[in-house]
Amino acid sequence: MIKLPDPLPTDPDALEALYHAFIAQETFDQREFDRLMEARLRAWGYDPKNLTAEQVIGLMEESVNRMLLNLYGALERAPDEASAEQVRVIIQQAEELRAQVYKVIENAEGERT
Repeated sequence: MIKLPDPLPTDPDALEALYHAFIAQETFDQREFDRLMEARLRAWGYDPKNLTAEQVIGLMEESVNRMLLNLYGALERAPDEASAEQVRVIIQQAEELRAQVYKVIENAEGERT
């Protein structure tokens, strides 16, 4: 199991590398994961203890878009057609999730106006 440094780095790229190594483990400590996520939010300029609804929605949108980029990359690297088809199914589900996130964003923006 990867032991996170204490204190965690403040550089977003270093935190991103730690994040990818950390989530690649089969098991991990939830408290350490939360600590890492809070450090990532701070590195991106957010106060993890005082996120606004708009910030949370924006982070959700960014997360879904990043997931889709990774899935399209996985599709390009699929070793065979059966694997590619499995990734296409996941991409379709992610696209549906993104549409739902956008709908939430639109509804939230409509309520503010």
